[in-house]
Amino acid sequence: MEIKDKLFKEAKRAKNNAYAVYSNYFVGAAILSENKKIYSSCNVENVSYPCGTCAEAGAIAAMIAGGERKIVEILIISSGKDLVYPCGACLQRIAEFSDTSTLIHLANDKQICKTYKLEDLMPHKFNASEL
Repeated sequence: MEIKDKLFKEAKRAKNNAYAVYSNYFVGAAILSENKKIYSSCNVENVSYPCGTCAEAGAIAAMIAGGERKIVEILIISSGKDLVYPCGACLQRIAEFSDTSTLIHLANDKQICKTYKLEDLMPHKFNASEL
């Protein structure tokens, strides 16, 4: 099984476990780390909307908790009729642990539909050299 297929399977599994009782919008994300491990998560809503967690943020936290620090690829899948793109905050989170060649795959429930490099979606990211 190819890496993209594994990422798709794990992101879809995570999406199906999402806690999306307010929006009914289920999202899953799966990360391939530099050491070829896969970390996944889903969106977790809260009645106080700012307290919710995006799937990408959860997957990144799982990767960090697993001792990893680099995203090679990330796949994001949603239950919506259109593809879901990472929000600005999640793009910045992805950028923190990526480089310009990091791949971002977007999928629906059937297949991977689009693949971008991080620099395509976020060409002018904020970075540590600006501090």
